[in-house]
Amino acid sequence: SLRLLLLGPKLTYSSSSPSSKQELSYPSTNNLKPNQVGETVLYGIPIVSLVIDGQERLCLAQISNTLLKNYSYNEIHNRRVALGITCVQCTPVQLEILRRAGAMPISSRRCGMITKREAERLCKSFLGAHSPPKLPENFAFDVSHECAWGSRGSFIPARYNSSRAKCIKCSYCNMYFSPNKFIFHSHRTPESKYTQPDAANFNSWRRHLKLTDKSSPTEILHAWEDVKAMFNGGSRKRTLPGSGSDIFLIINFRFYLNSL
Repeated sequence: SLRLLLLGPKLTYSSSSPSSKQELSYPSTNNLKPNQVGETVLYGIPIVSLVIDGQERLCLAQISNTLLKNYSYNEIHNRRVALGITCVQCTPVQLEILRRAGAMPISSRRCGMITKREAERLCKSFLGAHSPPKLPENFAFDVSHECAWGSRGSFIPARYNSSRAKCIKCSYCNMYFSPNKFIFHSHRTPESKYTQPDAANFNSWRRHLKLTDKSSPTEILHAWEDVKAMFNGGSRKRTLPGSGSDIFLIINFRFYLNSL
């Protein structure tokens, strides 16, 4: 039999032949140490986790192949980017640990890892109900962006009842804008610096619009993440490949590309 020794409690891999089933014992996630395997449950599905840089991270590929198996790679990737979730690539040693734990196929060459909180946000954007977070009455997020000359405003969750709701009040001119329009709105001030817009992602307001206070409390950060997850297209119904709506989308997409 083979035994894989990790930092901390043992993770045992037993095999009498190459084709035999792996037997793994998972230690408690409360005492995880670097490179130690754990397990967490998302929407009733057990997902393998690994401690990287002192933080428990979940295997994005396993999440994609189980909970989000009805969505394409591009859909998951674009949603992850829109939510500002960054993957941490595991090392070859960590990848081998994930393979032995059954989270990744033997043929895999890389794997991205995200935190449990990020995994919950990503899955909720596809599978969960997007109810607004509970916030004090008349509460507003102090937000800003650095597109063009940049701007600053108050994001009012109570007014954010649709993707196009004018819920941001500009701090300079007091006009109201929807989130995707506000990042096109800027004011030149003595201390402002012009930033060339990224045309490909300029309309992705969830990436460009940030809390002005970089040291906001965790509760505020989580509430902001929950607000950004609303009206993000996660509850739409998928259509079967080859259906009329798919063909319509393809034609319109090609027309859009030709117009660039």
